[in-house]
Amino acid sequence: MKHPVTLKGLQEMRTNTDAAISTALPHKLHMKLCCLEMERHRRDLERKVAMERANKCQARCEVIDLEVRRLLDVINKQSAAQAELKPIALRAPLPVAATSTATAGQVSSRPMTHRY
Repeated sequence: MKHPVTLKGLQEMRTNTDAAISTALPHKLHMKLCCLEMERHRRDLERKVAMERANKCQARCEVIDLEVRRLLDVINKQSAAQAELKPIALRAPLPVAATSTATAGQVSSRPMTHRY
């Protein structure tokens, strides 16, 4: 029976560098030290770029929240103004056309003048 092949990455590869540190030549130790310092520098750059991107995302979210609040204020002001005008509009008598020939029980035809 064949076992499935698992793909391994760089992090899973085993090396013998840790076991050989005590007997290694000095130039190999310096090379290992340089490699670690370069990796640390790369990771610091990655972290810096990621933090800048996260800060830009946070700033954009704050701008979006501000715009949402502004739009909601406009909507609330408009709905409040419409609420104040609505009862007045309902109490006002409907205009009747002078040439209307509508009798009781009939509906006169008027052009629609709704404003939304």
